[in-house]
Amino acid sequence: MITETSVDMPPTTSASASFPVELLQLVCEAADHSTLYSIALSDRTFNELATPALYSTIDLQLFHAIYACVRTLALPPSKTSFKRDLASLVKTISLHDTAYDVANASTLERKQRDVARRRLAQAVPRMGGLRSFICRMCIYLTADTFTTLANGTLPFVHSIDIDVDLPRVALEDGDGVVMPFAVTGRGLKTLRLETRSSFVSHKYEAFIDALLVASRHTLQSFSLPYGAESGLRSTWPSTPSFPALRELCVPPNLLSQPAFQGTSSIRALVIPRSWSSAQIAPTAFPNLEEVTCSPHELVALLPERAQHRRPIRAVTLEDVQYGIPRFHAMAEHLGIQGWHLVARPALRALRFSGARLARLSFLVSELSVPFLEDLLPLFEELEYLYILLQVRTGEHGYGLEEVSALAPLLERMPRLHTFLLCDKMPVVSVSGMAETRVDGGPHDFARNEDDQRHALAAYDRHSSSLRRAAFTGDFEWEKRGDGWHRWGHVVAEREIDSDGEDEAEE
Repeated sequence: MITETSVDMPPTTSASASFPVELLQLVCEAADHSTLYSIALSDRTFNELATPALYSTIDLQLFHAIYACVRTLALPPSKTSFKRDLASLVKTISLHDTAYDVANASTLERKQRDVARRRLAQAVPRMGGLRSFICRMCIYLTADTFTTLANGTLPFVHSIDIDVDLPRVALEDGDGVVMPFAVTGRGLKTLRLETRSSFVSHKYEAFIDALLVASRHTLQSFSLPYGAESGLRSTWPSTPSFPALRELCVPPNLLSQPAFQGTSSIRALVIPRSWSSAQIAPTAFPNLEEVTCSPHELVALLPERAQHRRPIRAVTLEDVQYGIPRFHAMAEHLGIQGWHLVARPALRALRFSGARLARLSFLVSELSVPFLEDLLPLFEELEYLYILLQVRTGEHGYGLEEVSALAPLLERMPRLHTFLLCDKMPVVSVSGMAETRVDGGPHDFARNEDDQRHALAAYDRHSSSLRRAAFTGDFEWEKRGDGWHRWGHVVAEREIDSDGEDEAEE
């Protein structure tokens, strides 16, 4: 498995020639990633055995590692050690770079990501054994790359999760008859698209329509961002329902389409933030267990008077996720009490769920003990709690006093093993909305590990179940047999070792 390293030039001497290949293979199969990497560098025989395992699963979250790996995968076999096509070894690839700031990126950073995009376009067609492809690093892959992944050229692909730039051109010149790309695959299990296109060419509309039809009986997870559905407007009336669908993320106005009327199989629903609220039929999503939505939509999903109560046990409000920077907005005129007036009815609506709450993530404008005390009857079986605090510039977020005051509440949450706090500072104020984007905590408290240890000691006096905690987006605490240990500190990006392509002018 490739994580943040890659294998380029192994030695050619052989120290393993006297051992049976079967024995060496067992050694490689038993090795963890770091050991496997060292084994691959030991001699040629071990390299031939270890390299397929290293490249079989690629999971990278730092751009300098992504850049180096993609550069290696794009190399033709004639330029690799032992003339091997490394791209052909890949079965699962996951590339994440959520820390990339598109708005403030330098010209060089933009070029580097464009180079990575072009090299992926070169490597993907050679990934003949590929099963799963995830690329979420704020670059939009080419439409040709998406077509190669989805049309059956790579016969084993069952999961696609990508940012893609679909062509926006209108009908081609001629009589208006457009031949779509052929879809020869056996159907996808996962299709998650992020696209900027509000107007998609008819050829790609037809292609996605054919892809969804081909995946009717296999699709288990489907995602489309707000705004993109209008670019595929002709697709939805003809799209069938998906009987195997378990995870759905679509804009509110798509929930009324025929494709999403058969909802009994869906267990997880994400309603992207938009200017309109979802209209959800009382009988829709009867077996829903996890939901990401706005406070108003949660109230609609959990009405007080209903013949059937949805068994919702995991809730994320406003799509807040620990460790993933996002824009969030709160009406400036609401103030602290105003926001709580919005959040309180939504959280109280959890009383009308058919299951006890196990996971909760939500946004608040004040770390208020009375506000949380009011919700404690709902938290008796809570296992995971993430609170994102939004404060305005110059306002106090939280420190040792505020964080420690929460400790007695833990006695009422005997199953809680994860408690995460973080705050965001607003960077702009537009149209009466305070928008925020940067994770962190008040700088003094976020950096003061002694104060955080004092808070953890207070938590230990009231909870025997807590195992994971955080007071900032920079790092977390993990409780082991000998106490609390910090982990997950942000790793500084290394300077990218360029080969010149990203520095050349286009």
